[in-house]
Amino acid sequence: METFRTLTLCYNLDKKTMTFDSVILAGIAFELNKSLAGGRVDAIHQPGPLDVVFTIRNARTNHMLLISADAQSPRVHLTSFKRPNPKTPPNFCMLLRKHLEGVRFVRADQLGFDRVLCMRFARRHANTVSTRELLTLIVEIMGKHSNIILANETGRILGAVKPVGRSKNRYREILPGREYVPPPSHGKINPLDMTTEQFDELLSKTFAGFALDAWLTNTFAGISPFTARELSLRSEGDTARLRDEFFALIKRIQTGDFAPVIISDADGHTMGFYAFPTVQHPASNQYERSSVNVVADIYYKVAIPMLSLEHSRQAFSARLTRELKARENALKKMEQAVTESQQAVRWKEIGELILSQVNSIPPKAESAQLIDYYDPAGTKITVKLDPSLDAAENAEAYFRKYQKANFTLETLKDRIDETRAEVELLKKACNSIASITSEDQIRQIEQTLAARGIVIRNQEQVDLHKEKAEFGGHKIKRVVSEGWEILVGQNSDANDYLLTRIASANDWWLHVKAAPGAHVIIRTNGKPEAVSQSVMYLAAELAVEHSDSKHSSLVPVDYTLRKYVRKPRGAPPGKTLYEREKTIFVTPSDT
Repeated sequence: METFRTLTLCYNLDKKTMTFDSVILAGIAFELNKSLAGGRVDAIHQPGPLDVVFTIRNARTNHMLLISADAQSPRVHLTSFKRPNPKTPPNFCMLLRKHLEGVRFVRADQLGFDRVLCMRFARRHANTVSTRELLTLIVEIMGKHSNIILANETGRILGAVKPVGRSKNRYREILPGREYVPPPSHGKINPLDMTTEQFDELLSKTFAGFALDAWLTNTFAGISPFTARELSLRSEGDTARLRDEFFALIKRIQTGDFAPVIISDADGHTMGFYAFPTVQHPASNQYERSSVNVVADIYYKVAIPMLSLEHSRQAFSARLTRELKARENALKKMEQAVTESQQAVRWKEIGELILSQVNSIPPKAESAQLIDYYDPAGTKITVKLDPSLDAAENAEAYFRKYQKANFTLETLKDRIDETRAEVELLKKACNSIASITSEDQIRQIEQTLAARGIVIRNQEQVDLHKEKAEFGGHKIKRVVSEGWEILVGQNSDANDYLLTRIASANDWWLHVKAAPGAHVIIRTNGKPEAVSQSVMYLAAELAVEHSDSKHSSLVPVDYTLRKYVRKPRGAPPGKTLYEREKTIFVTPSDT
């Protein structure tokens, strides 16, 4: 194959030209039929999860045919770039070897004018002269739905690089034994079947005066936005010229009159490729090459690293945004908790006012007018009451509210300062995304954040974190408050797993006192003193909620560090002994 020598290759890709459309595929198919027809498949490899490479020998030359169903860069073309192969071939590779090694390439046909290529292979049966078996390798180039499918001569699927069941696509299943069904056409017309009369009639009936390129993409199958813009620009808005340009393009496709070009910017940096010279870029920035396969191969040699980096950059940005949002939400809740805690003294005062004037409060009252002895003027205030409680119980409720909110402000403020610093660090990292030019830079940012205790998990890790894998299939409930993770065992086995496998020595452990119930863990990341009383109270509420005492009026909940909890030898799951505990009193009606 021709090599690329004169154009500097850099990662400056224009999204307007980064398209493997039906025009490109038509050129690829035309050239494959010239280069490979009658050739023998000598080897098949699968260097990547969705990439397959055939070595086909024809006319004393080895041709490498690359087929990719990768969502970022689905394509099929001859290549000169070798890639390392895994030591153990994937199952799909073994399937292809079983059926296609040693067979002959017959021809490549584009399905209609869609981005679907059907490559036919023939195998002669043993002990026969004329009988041969036809196999079809179908390449669907459709973004994230791209696929590589092997079917027999009756159209039955033998296998696919991406099997698709009914749960993913009710229109068509791509599974062994199913009949192959092409992708839906969405009612669009094959441009290769049009006559000039039909084109004129269609234009007069369906063109409503909007942009010509939009009309082309909405009407015809396989006309990509890039090709539609090309035709529209060449016609300069004249519908008669559009018809002439349209059929000139169709004629060149049908006769194989391709003139492929690599497209660069003013500095010679690769931007894209096309099957013909284009008016969308200066002629001086277009470099003709001998075949569509060559320009595709050159372009993707440049594009793949850039596409991979862009994918990593977008994924990293999403991960940073997720972590930033979580900390901003935690910060908001902590600041709200500070505001509420600053009112705690007033709740204590109201409780004392209720007790001092208990005789003036009638039973089942929803509110009461009380003299505020804390106000020098001695004004009357309206105090809300719970009609289901008597006056003393209402006073106790206000005292509990005071206790719940009266945590150490300095501890919470330290946590707020720490979270604010993390938020600023994450914002700086988010702002640096646009300037990232390598995978190493992403890793450096991750390491910088990790040094500050910020671990940026990818989506797969987050999903795994949410699923049972982290907890070994045990039923464990997760609650997050103020940025702290609280875990609740939902049966004895889960309690045992939490205690023995999940909790660290300096995590907080909570359990309802002297009653069956859940083990609750607050994961502290080695900072138990930083956990606020409001988070501790919430964890205690969860312990009560998942216990036999949940219907009691006032429930004691013990808490201590995990390192002071032990499981007696031979004890059943969930049975523990603990020491150095403190106790919180929780009213279930507050939960």
